Amino acid sequence: MRMICRLLFGLALLSAFWGCKTKRALTKSPLLPLNEKAIISQLEANIFEFKTLSAKLDVKAKTDKESRSFKVNTRIAADSAIWMSITPALGIEAARALITEDSLKFIDKLSDKFYLGDYKALDSLFGYEAQYSFLENLMVGNPIQILDGEKYQSIVDDLYYVIQTKNPRKVRRAVDLTLERAEQYSVKIDTEVIREKKLIKAVEKFEEEDLVIKRFYVRSDNFRVEKVIIEDLLTQRSFRVEYGDFQPLGDNFFAHDVDIFIDTPKESGKFEFSYSRIKVNEKQSYPFKVPSKYEPLFR
Repeated sequence: MRMICRLLFGLALLSAFWGCKTKRALTKSPLLPLNEKAIISQLEANIFEFKTLSAKLDVKAKTDKESRSFKVNTRIAADSAIWMSITPALGIEAARALITEDSLKFIDKLSDKFYLGDYKALDSLFGYEAQYSFLENLMVGNPIQILDGEKYQSIVDDLYYVIQTKNPRKVRRAVDLTLERAEQYSVKIDTEVIREKKLIKAVEKFEEEDLVIKRFYVRSDNFRVEKVIIEDLLTQRSFRVEYGDFQPLGDNFFAHDVDIFIDTPKESGKFEFSYSRIKVNEKQSYPFKVPSKYEPLFR
């Protein structure tokens, strides 16, 4: 989580959440309930698989301080590397990034600075250990943060299957959160709802992972994730991603629109990605070189 959140905020600031572009699932008849294991199994069966992917991205970034629009040429080698070239409106490359499983490299061509290191040197919005797989899955629309060993429960919400982490009942009561009221919290948890005293008691009794609520909305027509909501009750931080404009690509469907919303007590941001010129499984390179005159971004 650290990697994607800080990278998104960084790109928004160096290179120059609220709406919904998602489409409703195509199935119109009432859905038959499925248990969480069946839903997760279908998600795994419909993973978007590729060896390499390249695409053009039109990005709109809005934070509390400013709004920017820019273009990103991106190349991905599955389970290996993500390369990005960021270009603002003037058409001159402003920044370049190369992300691998254990490193993050970044050059800011506007200020002649660079960063070479691991994810731990960057600030975290959620406090999770940085994982390359999170960013890659986020970009291609594969499930994020569905972890082995976690317990889930499932419901049917209109034309969607929904799976949510099975948090202790006392934690849900502390924030007045139930599955029946899930839609009310589709953007973020209202801090006025949190009963501070009860929450403090919940924090004392449970592990940190018990205080993170994850919710996944799954399309019923192709079993691709259309919306993910992650709430950290301890830090009052929330992360939401919505996928839309699903189009056939290879043997599966690919979301051409991605909206990301991030909220913390100190800052918030919305990032809209629009994909075009997508190519898969073609040979590609990932050029990255730091000019000798550049200075470290952090000292």
